[in-house]
Amino acid sequence: MPPQSGASVVKPGLPRLFTWEEVSLRTGQGDFKEERWLVIDRKVYDVSQFYLQHPGGFRLIRHYSGQDATDAFTAFHKDKDLVKKYLNFLLIGELAPDQPCCEPTKNVSIG
Repeated sequence: MPPQSGASVVKPGLPRLFTWEEVSLRTGQGDFKEERWLVIDRKVYDVSQFYLQHPGGFRLIRHYSGQDATDAFTAFHKDKDLVKKYLNFLLIGELAPDQPCCEPTKNVSIG
């Protein structure tokens, strides 16, 4: 099992902080095959139990497991306030302040 970073230490009253590396390991495969996490607006969600019940189908969430799903979330959910109420139950933390806004492997430039 890979070492956990010090950023994921839980302190009462504070959100748990994660690195992109920690998130990228939670794809439903490998050492963490029971875990599926994704990021939306820098917040980290554990969708391990939810993805099979997702109203839009499990394939979409499975595809984004271990990644930033902000763009897909924005594109597919018109009533963001309603959906975010449901997301609150899945929220486990957020990206640490020293983490880039996008995944290190994601190319944000247009060409």
